[in-house]
Amino acid sequence: MKPKPSKPGAKKKILLVDDDPQILEVFAALLEEAGYEVEQAEHALAAVAAIVRAPPDLILADIRMPIVDGLGLVRELKAHADSRQIPVIAVTGYDNPETREAALKAGYDDYITKPIDPRRFPRQIARILRRPKSKQIKTRVL
Repeated sequence: MKPKPSKPGAKKKILLVDDDPQILEVFAALLEEAGYEVEQAEHALAAVAAIVRAPPDLILADIRMPIVDGLGLVRELKAHADSRQIPVIAVTGYDNPETREAALKAGYDDYITKPIDPRRFPRQIARILRRPKSKQIKTRVL
């Protein structure tokens, strides 16, 4: 996996990974309205292909998906030097300590629960993107 780096000064690119097309549509609309470039993938394998083509600045990935779940996706991404620096945020309907702990242990950099607050969501994403790479935290819950 050898992704190409993002161009300096370009719009921040976010990859949404979720098997629910309605979720993808809503999240994409909110993020595009906030000025982000958004790409969508309906499963982990499509996400990997998108990352190899053009790596995003941030990945928002559901945990429960068909084929390969989000935990498998994030483990794969964090295992490769070319993709481990991309922050991956869990966006999931599972709001329990066990799932949160498993997600962070697998390599997710943060955790957002669905349903999201549409007014707050773009601000949450902006804060995550402003974090220095060295300050990515594993215990913060949005």
